[in-house]
Amino acid sequence: MLNKPAQLYPRAIVLCLLLAALPLQAKTAPEELIAYMEGLEGLRSNFKQNVYANGLIVESSTGSMALAKPKLRWQVNAPFPQIIIVSPGRVEIYDPDLSQLTIQETGSNQPETPASLLMNPERLLSSSYQVKQVGNQDIRVFQLTPKGSSALFQRLEITFEKGTLKSLQILDWQQQQTEIRFENVVTNQDLPPTLFQLAVPEGTDVIRG
Repeated sequence: MLNKPAQLYPRAIVLCLLLAALPLQAKTAPEELIAYMEGLEGLRSNFKQNVYANGLIVESSTGSMALAKPKLRWQVNAPFPQIIIVSPGRVEIYDPDLSQLTIQETGSNQPETPASLLMNPERLLSSSYQVKQVGNQDIRVFQLTPKGSSALFQRLEITFEKGTLKSLQILDWQQQQTEIRFENVVTNQDLPPTLFQLAVPEGTDVIRG
């Protein structure tokens, strides 16, 4: 007696079984870095910044940062106060000690800076950077190397610790290294628009460049 042929699975069930058997596609290093950086919205933190030349500290400063894309406030408190506001098409730099406000118009052809990448992480998906990831489950270090010489830096390292922004290390073309360490980092804050507006005293010299 002949056995009846086995009943065929419906096509949808077969497709689901095939998909379940396939491994999940891992994110590329740029995609994973973008995912981390997108979590920086509404960020406030303090920072300590050191600039090194030939292994020696040549400049140190402390201050605070606020990020509400597409705007950034970078405030140096010591040793010399300075406030920098970065917004689309415009950078404002206020030096209280000099009673001077410098306004610079920026365009799409401006060289990339670490600040512009923090505010527009999707640019990492362009072919302009090689992104490599090192570290472990708790500490992720992303190393960015521009493929051309038009960038303002030759290497940038962005470190996250347990998903929180920990540090930036920037190597420029003069072989100076800038290390920025972030402290008391909080995200998802409702930052007031006035935080990204400069109100300077009357009589401040305004320089437009």
